[in-house]
Amino acid sequence: MILLTGLFVSGCKKKPEAPVEVATNTVSVVTNAPAVGEAPANSRTRDLGVLELTNHSETRIQLGDGKSCAITPSLIDPKHLQLTVALESRTPDGKITSLNITKVVAQPGQQFEVDFGSLNLTLTPQMAE
Repeated sequence: MILLTGLFVSGCKKKPEAPVEVATNTVSVVTNAPAVGEAPANSRTRDLGVLELTNHSETRIQLGDGKSCAITPSLIDPKHLQLTVALESRTPDGKITSLNITKVVAQPGQQFEVDFGSLNLTLTPQMAE
């Protein structure tokens, strides 16, 4: 009887749980509304100003603190372009810790804002001739 009780107890051990994976992807929100006025110095908004872009060529901007922004335009027609905007964060040793990518349709010469949650970027795209 003692032997059967020991076997029963050892057979009821709880199995260890599988490790839980945490998703690092985030969803970004994009607005085409013009940015209003100048942002305060301690704001999370960063104005990149007027950027001269070349169709299908990436433009990379270093934002500091291991963050950079890559913007790749695709001209839809003379009045519209699609921008792929990627916000990337890296550790000092170069490992990517965060990558947020969004696409937006904009108009050349019109300022707009891209909200990445922790950082808002405003810019005015100009297509190079």
